Amino acid sequence: MKTKKTRKGFTLIELVMVLAIMGILIAIIIPSWSYFVRRSRERTANAKAKVIFNAAQTEVTRVNMKERPDLNVANDPAADSVKRANAQNALYIGDGDFYFYWDGKNGAEVDKDGNDIGSDSKSNISFANGINNINNNGEGVYKIYVNNYNVQSVVYSDLAKGRYKGTYPRMMDDLPDAVRSSVRSNAVQSIDLKSIV
Repeated sequence: MKTKKTRKGFTLIELVMVLAIMGILIAIIIPSWSYFVRRSRERTANAKAKVIFNAAQTEVTRVNMKERPDLNVANDPAADSVKRANAQNALYIGDGDFYFYWDGKNGAEVDKDGNDIGSDSKSNISFANGINNINNNGEGVYKIYVNNYNVQSVVYSDLAKGRYKGTYPRMMDDLPDAVRSSVRSNAVQSIDLKSIV
């Protein structure tokens, strides 16, 4: 008597079903994976922005102590106008808005849009060194916003036009969608830091 051999393997329909299920799973996993990667890298950048924020506040406090006598003269309406002008010119940070940008190699005082305003390079070097002594000797790229000797906000990225940026005191996840989108799409130098405060 002959025994019937059974063939083992997949039918075409079974193979198509497996491929369809794998396609659906891949379509779900890939966008989720990129979301988790971006979120993880932004959280790392947020942590670095916090370190820079604290280092900058320490350095701003040091500069404030140094500038206090000149600031008092500059703000004294009874002082001679020439002395007031000289005292105002001696200030590096002052009691108004101050922005500082570090490109990974050099630091400069900039305006709110990130344009170098040509301030004293010796002061820029001193300010950058004070921050970078705490920040792994100038790792990454950052921009700082200071108002009245208080650091208001910081943005950080590994690269000037890096894809993953971190912000502090408001983290990327805490920013409104429009602001978060603007931070992600712009270079660090041109980000409006007042929107992060």
